[in-house]
Amino acid sequence: MPEKIYLEQNVFEASKERINWVFDTFERIYVSFSGGKDSTVMLHLVMEEAIKRNKKVGVMFIDWECQLTHTIDHIRNMYKIYEANIEPFWIQIPMRTWNGCSQYEPEWVAWDETKKNLWVREKEKQGSITDKTSFHFFTRI
Repeated sequence: MPEKIYLEQNVFEASKERINWVFDTFERIYVSFSGGKDSTVMLHLVMEEAIKRNKKVGVMFIDWECQLTHTIDHIRNMYKIYEANIEPFWIQIPMRTWNGCSQYEPEWVAWDETKKNLWVREKEKQGSITDKTSFHFFTRI
């Protein structure tokens, strides 16, 4: 195994340097945001630089319908905190995923229009993307 090479920078300084490079290199910036601790830290770091540069950043959240209420509340709060500098992409379209809760139904479709009466919660009233034709590459399997 190769020997580790330690840098003179800490992780915080290195991340800020890399984020600056991204802003210097690309015209448009997008962040994938799950609402978890890691993506929250990343969003704060990116938005700090976006605010300094007076730039907008696309923030994409894929809503699986069944996230915890506290997670959804946190995501709403983050979108509100940075509303002046973000272009929100809150995605609520039918998506198939693995279902770890049932051996009888190994797959589950979030936001399945045919099972609207079983949804965990209602879709966001404002700012969400609910039309699957919004993404030319989207296909329902």
